[in-house]
Amino acid sequence: MKKIEALEWLKSNNNPSAFATNRFGETINAINFVEKLYELGAGKVCVVGISDEKDRIEDEGGPYADSLLVELPEDDLKRNDIIKFYKKEMEEQGIVEGEGILEWNESNLDNGILGFGWY
Repeated sequence: MKKIEALEWLKSNNNPSAFATNRFGETINAINFVEKLYELGAGKVCVVGISDEKDRIEDEGGPYADSLLVELPEDDLKRNDIIKFYKKEMEEQGIVEGEGILEWNESNLDNGILGFGWY
């Protein structure tokens, strides 16, 4: 699976709405979200599931994605802050059990990885 550091990818992307348009609209809003994850203590935030077909890049100006993988910090307090932030985000977006991302996270949290996805 191709993973690219999120801020680097977002800031260099010419697509004006490069990430999870239904949630963030313009790319700058996604940049602010990723910066917040780093402020909370994320080790690394990566964009995954990148759609970079030639036609898309010609039409939209750059690639598109709607998922992040977040490396959780060792520090329990910081880790819990990120998990709380995640749960609040999923609730606000109406993402519930059975949509995949919540279940995926349950099996990967022990590995220190948290996934965000807006579909």
